[in-house]
Amino acid sequence: MTTYSLAFPVRPDQLTTLRQAVHQADRQLRPYGMDGCRVTRGRADVMQWPDANGVPVGTVPCEEVTVTLPVPAYAGWTVVAQLDQALETGAVVAALPPYADTLAGATPRCDACGDPDSATSYVLRHEDGQTMQLGYTCVEPYAGLPAPALNTLWRLARWCLTVEPYEPDAIPPDLRINVDLALEYAAALTAETGYVKRGGGWTTADQVRTLLLGGADPDTAGQLHNHLRAAGDVSAAAAAVRDWCRRGEDSTNDYRRKLAHAVEEDTVHPKDIGLLVSAVPMYLREAQRQLTRSDRESITATVTEVSPLPSDWGQRRRIRFVDGAGRLYAWESMTQPFPQEGQRLRITGRVVRNAIRDGMTETYLTRCRVASA
Repeated sequence: MTTYSLAFPVRPDQLTTLRQAVHQADRQLRPYGMDGCRVTRGRADVMQWPDANGVPVGTVPCEEVTVTLPVPAYAGWTVVAQLDQALETGAVVAALPPYADTLAGATPRCDACGDPDSATSYVLRHEDGQTMQLGYTCVEPYAGLPAPALNTLWRLARWCLTVEPYEPDAIPPDLRINVDLALEYAAALTAETGYVKRGGGWTTADQVRTLLLGGADPDTAGQLHNHLRAAGDVSAAAAAVRDWCRRGEDSTNDYRRKLAHAVEEDTVHPKDIGLLVSAVPMYLREAQRQLTRSDRESITATVTEVSPLPSDWGQRRRIRFVDGAGRLYAWESMTQPFPQEGQRLRITGRVVRNAIRDGMTETYLTRCRVASA
């Protein structure tokens, strides 16, 4: 008996479906002496899971499998393809790999009874080179198998030929979401539209879930991506939030310990997206409380503005900074040379006050020591 093999990757949840289909096909084909239907598991791996735009948002486990199928051959004829007529897409061809290209444009018909519109037909190739196409009710004398058994075999073959480990809008049970990306999305949306908690409308957590897992209409998804682009690079802010989460490992607060546990690895279960997103406003609030209480503060920040101030004692400048988390700082200095806009510096100074500028808190520092970052 001749067999052929198809090798392809599947997710664990797809493997269950595949094994059931192989078992069913094997059980139906054995009475006809065709017992070569089996699945062999191969190397396990992890694949990137992309969103609708192709951006990797997480990972899912997968493994290589090889499905071995018997080739229906009888009296010199070999069944090489099944053709089904679909109302929406036209003919659907499921052919053994060596014949797929030559049968790409074929349509269902029956050469035995002359039916030009057969819903299902099979292509048979004789060992002398002849080709014949037979309908569902006419194929058995040439294939040596009844049509239902052939249909079972080809349903399995079609599944193997068309299955993809990535399915748009699907959420595999083993999907793991990238922690840094979830925090970056949360930081960007919080910076652009403010943090929305439960009861306040479409929550920030649900917006992040939509970005990561899909499910929104094109206009809504486009609006969310516009917010991400407007926020710019927020990777430093996300890194600061993640570092703050890690520091809660030994906290007596259950919430802080849950956050620390959630960021231990680079990926989390989708159910933890809301927990991660909530860390952004909590971190910003905690960081601001620390700033107002601290005598000294050390930050790594980028100079955004150097503007002159009136002075009777020489040149004086107001120097403004922004750190990786988006917090604003200001320092009024007469120390030359003054920093330049765009410089990235390590600044250590004493907190003297907080002010509101453009709707955001700006922390004023004094007696600063400055070094290149």
